[in-house]
Formats: sequence, C-alpha cells, structure tokens
Amino acid sequence: MRSVWTRAATTLALLVLAISCAAPRDLAARRMELLKRDVTVETLAAALDSRDALVARTAARVLPSKGPSAIAGLQKALRNRDMLVRRSAAMNLHELGEAALPLIEQALRDDNEFVRQGAVFALIAMKPSAGREALIEGAIGDESALVQRAAVMASRSSYRVAESIPLPKTGWLFRTDAGEVGREQEWFAAHLDETGWEPIEIERFWEEQGPESGTGWYRLALDLADREPPARAQLDFQAVDESTWVWVNGELAGEHDLGPDGWEKPFRIDVTGRLKWGERNQITVRVYNTAMAGGIWKPVSIVLLEPAE
Repeated sequence: MRSVWTRAATTLALLVLAISCAAPRDLAARRMELLKRDVTVETLAAALDSRDALVARTAARVLPSKGPSAIAGLQKALRNRDMLVRRSAAMNLHELGEAALPLIEQALRDDNEFVRQGAVFALIAMKPSAGREALIEGAIGDESALVQRAAVMASRSSYRVAESIPLPKTGWLFRTDAGEVGREQEWFAAHLDETGWEPIEIERFWEEQGPESGTGWYRLALDLADREPPARAQLDFQAVDESTWVWVNGELAGEHDLGPDGWEKPFRIDVTGRLKWGERNQITVRVYNTAMAGGIWKPVSIVLLEPAE
C-alpha cells in the first residue's frame, strides 16, 4: 500500500513540476504573440486582464502603436490597478499623435508620480502644438519633483535658449530657520521686513560662512531691464545642497526635493509670467540640508527661452 501512495505522490509531484515549468513558457509565448505585427486591438485589450503582470504590461506598451482604434483599450490600461501597466501605456502614447492628448491629460491626473512622469515622456516625443505646450505647462507645476524635471525637459525640446542672465554672487541675505517658522511667517513675502537677515554669498557652501545644517532662507532683490516678456523664463540652478523651494515676488514657483541625492544635481524652475521686467524683483530660496556643506553652492541664472524653429 505504501508503494502505491509513494507512486501516487511521485506522480503528483512530477505533474506539479511539469505545470510549473510549462506555465512560464506558455506565458512567455503569449507575450511574444502580443508583439507580432498582426495582433489585434481586441487581443491586446483582453490581455490587459491577464493575471500575469508582464503580459498586461506588454499589451499596454503595444496598444498605442495601433493608432486611434486603440483609444478605448488605452483608457482601460490607464485605469489598471498595476502602476506599471498604466506607466507602460502612458510612456508610449506619443505614437497616437495629436489623438493622444486627452489620454495624456488623463495620465497626468494619475495618483502615481511615475505614471505622470511617463506621460510627460510621451509629450517629449511629440511634435510641438498648442495642446502639447498646455499640458507641459501644467506638468511643470506638478507637486512631484520627478514630474517637474521631466516637464522642464519637455519644455526644452520645444524651446531654445535665447539669453542667460547670471544672478549676482553677492547681494543675497540669509537667515537660519531652526524653529521651522519661515513658511508660517511668510519669509518669502515680496516686501518682508529683512531686519536680522545677514549677507551671504552664493556659489559657496553655507558651512564656509557660518550656518550649520538644517533649514536656511536666501533672499535677493534684483532689478531687471525693461524688455518684451520672453516666451518662457526659467531659474537655472547648477546645484543646491540639498532640497530647495523657490518663490518669485511672493509666489511659490517650484521645488527640487530629492533628499540627500539632490545635492549636486542641476535643475530649473519655471518662472514664466512671474518676473517683472523693468522693475525690482524679489527671489526667495528655502534650502533644507541634512548634513555638512549646505546651501546654493553653484551659480544661478535666469534662462530666457524662445520657440525652436
């Protein structure tokens, strides 16, 4: 009797092993089927419901290549529970051309920043148009630094640098914020009473000039020559150690918050429409640094952009 049960157990084990070995091959074959040129939109849309995440992601990636007939399937992909399915669809929406804009707008409202970033990558790959520029403009104001940086990159693909205005190394004022009261007390206000603020230089770590790690605020009053407002304007920071929030004339313009990893990375903050040409402007930069060095340690400039030909 024991030998019968032994043989049965062995047979069952071999069967389970065979199934487990065959299943990956079957799923791999299904993924390859989705990559064939003649695969239908209906097949791809159905594959979005697959229990195998790689099958669903493959379908989402291929769907945009089918053109406007895939729009319903892509709407379904952008509602998928799997973030990578939604991102795979979003990143490839540019293949639809102008028809992709409503879907990209949908993806830019996603709760996940990586999906929104993927949608901006699709915008980068598209030809310039009024609808595209409007979506890029909105993405530049996204709460996520990842999305902001991608949007600035998208903006650069539509514009070229017409002029760069370096900000002065000296003339800045500084104040530490050990109690984290600066936001509540609106230290970014355009007409703040600056009593108690001390002079500081940029293009140097603040550690070299007295302040320690923590939160510090920079303020600069800057006169800009009268001119026709540019198509776009950005504040170009070559590096700030480490997390950064920027206000222009009392209004929050953007942030660069990657934590310690952001200390040496250049970034741009869009300030289109926030600068006053022919007038005095006030720029405030809040910096949070966790350890060592700290501050605006590389040059800052205003970059003026015009549409690329």
